[in-house]
Amino acid sequence: MPAHYDYMSSGNLGQRMRRTLEFSKYHGCGNDFIIVDETSKTSSDEARSDLAKILCDRYFQIGADGVIFLEKAGNADVSMRLFEPAGNEADMCGNGIRCVAAFVGNRNRKSAVDVLTKDGIKRIVREGDRYSVDMGPVRTLRKHMSEYIKDRGDSEDPMLAIKIQAGRRQFKGAIVNTGEPHIVIRVSDIDKLDLSQIGEAVNQDKRRFPRGVNLNFVKVLGSHAIRIRTYERGVYDETMACGTGATASAAVALMLKWVKPGRVKVRTEGGELLIDIAPDGKAFMTGPAVHVFDGRIVTDV
Repeated sequence: MPAHYDYMSSGNLGQRMRRTLEFSKYHGCGNDFIIVDETSKTSSDEARSDLAKILCDRYFQIGADGVIFLEKAGNADVSMRLFEPAGNEADMCGNGIRCVAAFVGNRNRKSAVDVLTKDGIKRIVREGDRYSVDMGPVRTLRKHMSEYIKDRGDSEDPMLAIKIQAGRRQFKGAIVNTGEPHIVIRVSDIDKLDLSQIGEAVNQDKRRFPRGVNLNFVKVLGSHAIRIRTYERGVYDETMACGTGATASAAVALMLKWVKPGRVKVRTEGGELLIDIAPDGKAFMTGPAVHVFDGRIVTDV
């Protein structure tokens, strides 16, 4: 049984009334989250942003890649709002939504859970010790990326060719929308890349990427397998895994024929995810969701 921990937090973010916050810690392939159930009473977005900045700190606090707040949803089992370490809100999170499904499914004894996200309602089905997520269609046209990238071109142009600059090095890749904007780049020297440096350089270009962008570097391992490393906007660092990034990388690998048609095994730094792309372009991601521990924290945020 997962352990239970108590924490104390001091935020230095103005005078607020102290409160006790109950939470659960989950991870999907090492991509870890603090889940806070606010289906009974919700806090403000400002407080959530402040809380994420504090609690995600891996040295002085609980540590996580984001804080997920659960809200009531009239047309789904629950709504999820993910606030990342920088305090911003993400649009979608593939590993996080599996963790939400595990949390809600275990509590409500349901094997299928519908979760409302900023990218629409996603259905997650438990399959043994894994969870399969209906990620929706992989979006490839410029109009699907218009809020994320400010490049010239026709809105019906596919974004399967894009160049980015990081210092003296230029990369060629593709950008797709899997609920989050992901640039996917094939490389052979995946272990030698300084992802933090590359990601920071690309995300400093706010004219081109006003809301930031995720980067995925792909090494092809076989006819149905790839390995990826991901730099996530909002976290602004490399993460152990990224569900939307794994989906984007597998989709691009299939579209550009880096791998053969069929299920793609995606090896992340924290584990394996399985990606299936249906004939209509809809993606399905399957992977684990692990309950680490429950806890309480006394906070003035």
